[in-house]
Amino acid sequence: MNYIVPYEKGDLLLKEETDYLTLHEFRQLLDALETRYDNLQRKSIRNLFIKERNKLLFEMMWITAGRISDVLSIRAEDIDFDTRTIKFYVQKRKKWHRLSIDSDIALRISNYLRTYRVTGFIFKGFGKDKNKVITRQYVHIMLKDLSKIAGIRPVHCHLYRHGLATYLLSRGVPMEVISYRLAHSSTKVTADYYARITPDIERDLIKTYVPNLLGDGM
Repeated sequence: MNYIVPYEKGDLLLKEETDYLTLHEFRQLLDALETRYDNLQRKSIRNLFIKERNKLLFEMMWITAGRISDVLSIRAEDIDFDTRTIKFYVQKRKKWHRLSIDSDIALRISNYLRTYRVTGFIFKGFGKDKNKVITRQYVHIMLKDLSKIAGIRPVHCHLYRHGLATYLLSRGVPMEVISYRLAHSSTKVTADYYARITPDIERDLIKTYVPNLLGDGM
């Protein structure tokens, strides 16, 4: 699918869209994660912890639309449960960024921290690795493995960021809000990547203006 951007002399130019993770694929990967650990013969505390940690990681990658390095840098003290906000350091822009979180994800984070007594960095290892943050390479390998289980194309971390932006756009969220969510320097940066027409957006827009493409009398 292409999208249209202004071009010189008032013309319009079709540009290739940025690849992104769909909401359906996001949910398929969560299901694949459940399947992988539910099928393990040994139902150990370690395996349960890893499943819950990785599930929360995927959810945080989606809701924050943060780059993987930024998400992995989130600490327990960066979550404000009273105001339901989360902050993390955007390494690319060298600044802190604060986002809202809904009550559902706030409860998930709280339960995870309390159940596994997690302090400091949220996404750490287990046992002897409990003080080590998991790596970007680990997440990439995990996503590749879960993509196979889910029966979908290979997914990499950055598709989560593109995925949330496209999903918000399809739901009619203003570009300014999407730009803030992604910690972009301006709405122009956001528009250059995400101001595209997707099938869902096209369907909703056409339905708004032309309820029946065959004509009202058909």
